[in-house]
Amino acid sequence: MSDTPPEIEKALADADAEFARLDDALALCSDGDLHRGHFDGGWTPAEVVSHIHVCVIMWLGNLRRLECDPDLRFFYREAIGHDLTGFPPPTVAEARGQLETTRRTMATAGGVLTGELAARVVEIPDLGTMTVEEWTPLIVGHAAMHVGQALTVMENRGFGPYASTAGSAS
Repeated sequence: MSDTPPEIEKALADADAEFARLDDALALCSDGDLHRGHFDGGWTPAEVVSHIHVCVIMWLGNLRRLECDPDLRFFYREAIGHDLTGFPPPTVAEARGQLETTRRTMATAGGVLTGELAARVVEIPDLGTMTVEEWTPLIVGHAAMHVGQALTVMENRGFGPYASTAGSAS
């Protein structure tokens, strides 16, 4: 018997039925159709599917975060896949909070990895097939690499730690 509350079981079953309905519709589309938006603008079916995928995967990751961090009580909207066009951009305080929650999650959940899970082989299309143990440093390193990207923008535009270099040629 499952410990899952009935409301969640129902939500999962309802979502699966909707995803099956979308899958049936996608089976009738061409690759080109997948990237056609509504006449009034908005997302393409490909973008909608990607959003569905990211939201579900992120929510399941958030459940793991909750397991590993009993004090966690707050999620930024981006942590559930809702960094959408039209939302107000984050403030510096929010950006710092997002970075802090990322650091906290890496500290509380990043190292909680069984040997069995580390040995699992996972394929990422266009990147390859490796074990979780091999992928994890690459993925975490990729995220850390983006620090340099943000600092390069600050330096280029002469703000943050580079405020004194404003106007200098790079």
